[in-house]
Amino acid sequence: MQTRSKQLLVVTEDAASITIPFKKNVVNVNSLSRIFPAIHELKPVGIVLDYDFIGSETEKVLRRLTSNPFYSGIKIYCYKSRPHTKVDGLLTVLGVKQFIYADTAKKQRSNITSKLFGYVLDGVMAPKLIDTAH
Repeated sequence: MQTRSKQLLVVTEDAASITIPFKKNVVNVNSLSRIFPAIHELKPVGIVLDYDFIGSETEKVLRRLTSNPFYSGIKIYCYKSRPHTKVDGLLTVLGVKQFIYADTAKKQRSNITSKLFGYVLDGVMAPKLIDTAH
């Protein structure tokens, strides 16, 4: 039996706006209306939401992701241009596991971005690999 690759869904208007050190198993969605159909179709293990692109709709998307048991296995990450204490606190309560800030990534682009996305994939894919081994 063949299993599907674990995929990371990136929701952003421009795929080049978020630096990802790898392209394999990454699917870009550039329309808010395609987020949930893409999740149902691809069944990703993780999703990166571009806060600057989604804006005020981020809260609605997160509430839908965290309230429906179908989405419970998806790790949620948020890409933002800069930190904001109140907004980040709300997004954390709504289910965001980690933030990826553009300001930090630009300062040490290759090193920090690679580490952050490495962490994202390790956190997302390692438990799934362990589950399939049993």
